[in-house]
Amino acid sequence: MIEFIEDTVNQRCVCKTDKFVENIIIRKSRDGFIFFEVAFENGAVPNDLRGKYTSMKSAKKAVTSYVANAKESRASRTQYFNEQREKRKEKNASTDQPKGSEHLREGPDH
Repeated sequence: MIEFIEDTVNQRCVCKTDKFVENIIIRKSRDGFIFFEVAFENGAVPNDLRGKYTSMKSAKKAVTSYVANAKESRASRTQYFNEQREKRKEKNASTDQPKGSEHLREGPDH
């Protein structure tokens, strides 16, 4: 699933997806022409997304196609499994006092 967050004033769009940890950014080309380009927050742009796009719509279409065919990144899988492990820890965490602790013996005479 892809979520597009558009900023029409700055001619920029942030694309969020579950398959990648970092966001994909569509922005106005920095060469002064009317073209748009695709960039990642961190790292290099894949060959499939390199180049110039004539409109924001065509760049979104290219990103959608790329994400649909891409495998989930290793960092994304690691993050997902870490979140699941934390949820299991919270669910299975033991408490300081067990339930029904009023029936436990206390004191030296027992």
